[in-house]
Amino acid sequence: MKSRTPLETASIYLLLAFIGLVLADLSILYFRDMMLPSQPPPVRNQQPRRIARPDRSAYNAVTERNIFNADQKIPDPIGAGAEGSASPDAAPVLSNLPIQLLGTIVHANPARSIATVTARSGTEPIAVKVDGEIPDLATVTKIERAKIIFRNNATQRLEYIEMKDESKISFGAATSSGPTQQGDVMKISDTQFELKRDDINRLTNNLPELLQQARAVPRMGPNGQIECFSLADIAQGSIYEQLGLKRGDCIKSVNGEKIDSPGKAMEMYNALRSGSNAIQIGIERGGRDEDFSYSITN
Repeated sequence: MKSRTPLETASIYLLLAFIGLVLADLSILYFRDMMLPSQPPPVRNQQPRRIARPDRSAYNAVTERNIFNADQKIPDPIGAGAEGSASPDAAPVLSNLPIQLLGTIVHANPARSIATVTARSGTEPIAVKVDGEIPDLATVTKIERAKIIFRNNATQRLEYIEMKDESKISFGAATSSGPTQQGDVMKISDTQFELKRDDINRLTNNLPELLQQARAVPRMGPNGQIECFSLADIAQGSIYEQLGLKRGDCIKSVNGEKIDSPGKAMEMYNALRSGSNAIQIGIERGGRDEDFSYSITN
């Protein structure tokens, strides 16, 4: 018997495989209808997923907490413009502009009311009406008794100033009650003070604690330069209060040298700790320049 060649053997296996595939396809075609489901799958009623959003009251703690009160800055209200500017209709705030109100005449017709002001110290008084311009500083929007409201030309924010308490104005020769002790400082007059060198060294020994007793912010002039440093907040009983300084005072110079940078402001601190027996601080208070003199004794 003649043996098969390898090619014949392979052909037999290929033929068997082909027959198997044909039989498998025929079986699938026969049983396919039995394998398909007789009913469609049930339809699920899917509701759109809603994302729970917090109520607006959840943000009240953010809007009610004015963290900028200490430095006289008001945070931008909700709905401020794209540039973050305050709303033009926001309530007026106390102004830091160098404007002093000398008097007002309030008429039944608001448009005929008149206010007399000085813009910057040393300038002549000017009379302004509603919608009148305080040169380079503001535009008056309302005149009330002993008070005017205006729009700051630089910030477009409503601000106001009031007249000083007239009951404190004295006529004729000034009377003095004599020196009074204010903590570690002897007050000779409203602008003259005396204190000991040992007390100065003790009070100014801890700079971080000294900085926490008051907050000063730079006041920018129309030319973009620092005019002075305004005391926005002073702790009660602090060394600043004992030295006769008040909230709203703007420190302009120390010993005749203008304070127009944070570095110069530190010179005030260094001057207090130096060996000088006399210190003079120039401040602006209520639109007027005043010089405070301090005598240092051993």
